[in-house]
Amino acid sequence: MNFPMDYPVFKFFYWLLNTPGLGGIIVGILAGTILLTFGKTLRWIILGGQAAENEVFTYPTSGLHENEE
Repeated sequence: MNFPMDYPVFKFFYWLLNTPGLGGIIVGILAGTILLTFGKTLRWIILGGQAAENEVFTYPTSGLHENEE
């Protein structure tokens, strides 16, 4: 793969990630952050589904009309 080394920012990122120890730490932090965010999102969805809320209808339904009669 040809890496564009014409720009200083690309040189910096190549140097940063090409260092085994530092690059591994950065990749580990990124992967951990992604997995933590994914897990917290799933937890948030599950807790939202278990919330005790009354049913709220934004428009009259046929079931509501039958209850009024």
